[in-house]
Amino acid sequence: MRVLFLCAHADDAEFCCGNTEIILAKKGHELIIACMTGDEYGTTRDEFKGKRIARIREKEMECAARKLGARLDWLGFIDGYLPFNKKSFIVLKNYIKEINPDVIFAPEPLFTLDFHTDHVTTGKLIYLVLKQMKNPPPLLYFHTFKANFYFPCIERKQALENLSCHVSQGMNRKTTHVGQKIYQFLYGLWAPKCWLAEGYRLVQFKPNESHFSPLRTLIYWFSKAINNLSLPGRDHYRPTPEELGLV
Repeated sequence: MRVLFLCAHADDAEFCCGNTEIILAKKGHELIIACMTGDEYGTTRDEFKGKRIARIREKEMECAARKLGARLDWLGFIDGYLPFNKKSFIVLKNYIKEINPDVIFAPEPLFTLDFHTDHVTTGKLIYLVLKQMKNPPPLLYFHTFKANFYFPCIERKQALENLSCHVSQGMNRKTTHVGQKIYQFLYGLWAPKCWLAEGYRLVQFKPNESHFSPLRTLIYWFSKAINNLSLPGRDHYRPTPEELGLV
């Protein structure tokens, strides 16, 4: 079985799906990790923004993919500037046609715990691509607060080793590992027979699917408010892609 982890940025899959990746790899399934963007803005240090941080994050992602035995692809868009338009739709549509995955994991665009525009756009694009297919492969959204499918965290040690490849993002820090454990614990509260889990929303592609209840609406707006908080001086300089020589 060919499994695609479609990510907006390097490290998305290792944080949200690390145990799932290892479980599937150990069962002999073919893994592909595809990053929509090159992570050109994946730092708050002004002197690293652009091609410099992109090269660092590329090497870190190669490290994690190598540990998994996974194929790694980059779809060529700029971090923070992933467009939701015909061009990005066609690029993704052609890519899915080329690799023909049996299962796809991607970031949740609607019931999301992360409102980064690239994550939301990636999730919407893959939904539209699959929606047009006669027999689309199963789509499982990660980073969701409407999970209905779970993988137990039984490979946590190796998953942390893979996550720690992403040094530039602080993914090797103990505080990050503790934060991820809390994240997995919250999914474990709803998962059957495991106290740490990775949760996903298995998309049904139903035209009349009910999306919001009062509780989900409250969680949605609370999550959005938290994601919109900014600290003084954080990422204060954001040069354009042209200034960084990216286009």
